[in-house]
Amino acid sequence: MEHYVETEGHRQVAGERVCPRCGWAGGLHRHGGYSRWVTSATGAAVAIVVARFLCRGCKRTVSYLPSFALSYRLVRTATVEAFLDGRQDGRDVQAYEALLRAYRRQMHRFARDLIRVVGFGLGLDPPPEAGLWRWLKEACGGLAAATRQLVTHFRVTTLRRYQCHQPAV
Repeated sequence: MEHYVETEGHRQVAGERVCPRCGWAGGLHRHGGYSRWVTSATGAAVAIVVARFLCRGCKRTVSYLPSFALSYRLVRTATVEAFLDGRQDGRDVQAYEALLRAYRRQMHRFARDLIRVVGFGLGLDPPPEAGLWRWLKEACGGLAAATRQLVTHFRVTTLRRYQCHQPAV
């Protein structure tokens, strides 16, 4: 994440040639960015800029969140993954333990819906709800990869379905 901030990583993101929201093939055009907060490896909150692109077909914006950040969540992906794996000795995990417990509760509450949406789509038999994290990790390799696959192919995250991941109507 520090490298993303130092090199202005949001400026290096390229928009897709086909809009993921409406399918228009005219390409996405850079439309600035927005600031948001995400935690670092030490647990400090750091401001980043997220790249935003405009589809001239549906007139909607598409944002490209870096893989170290989760949709609408402060705590970085690696910290959430460490917590879910039971590695709770890190300073970042300890600093946000209460919030991480809330993320895990939300993930468990949403598990049934997520499993229903994904089904066999990750190449493995769907798990019982209690085995959601192990299933995602085995199928995808980690939380960042799982999030990318879920948003790209199923338009959902591990925590809920957000309007911003849905096609334009």
